[in-house]
Amino acid sequence: MTLRPSLPWLLFTLTAALIAMYLAASAVLKVEAAIAAAVFALVIIVSAIRTNAPVWRQPPAATGPTPREALFRTIQLMMLSYLWCAIAFYAIYLGTHTRWQHGWEYGTAILLISGAYGYYLRRLRDPADNLSSPPAIDRMVRFTAYLALLIGAGLIWLIGSGKLATVKGDWAANQLFLAGGFAVMCLSAIIVKTNSVLAERHAN
Repeated sequence: MTLRPSLPWLLFTLTAALIAMYLAASAVLKVEAAIAAAVFALVIIVSAIRTNAPVWRQPPAATGPTPREALFRTIQLMMLSYLWCAIAFYAIYLGTHTRWQHGWEYGTAILLISGAYGYYLRRLRDPADNLSSPPAIDRMVRFTAYLALLIGAGLIWLIGSGKLATVKGDWAANQLFLAGGFAVMCLSAIIVKTNSVLAERHAN
């Protein structure tokens, strides 16, 4: 399953969640802002599951996407996740009275990561590109596995540190770190699972 059929719904929902979080942050409604961030993460994760689940359910002899095609689909969602968070950082810390001196810095860093994924997608789209080769795809899958573990450790620290209950201006940033980190962690796990299924099917 490709992203194209669900792309209008996906973009509409993500835009609505972004607007909702911006409005909530403008009024310092922390619970409502957290709900909007959670909706963003949920939409991204559900989209990834809907895209990858048909591959998981296929019988061993079935023909399905190549590892490159499967990776491309989920990396698109990865790029969207970083882009959404970057725009949210800019919208909240440059467009509302919520203030945190590092807001635009983190927003810029996350935007650059989104751009890097966009560049990677451009390379991955070409089957003849070096980054589309099986060894390169295997390296990317391993990278996402390490990324999932690293983010998981970071989220445990974030939750355990009590930063989500801060009264400082970084409360919105911490919500974005939690929602965005959880979304990327789940996407990374989905990439690893799908690649494992395809590799096992190819081996058989």
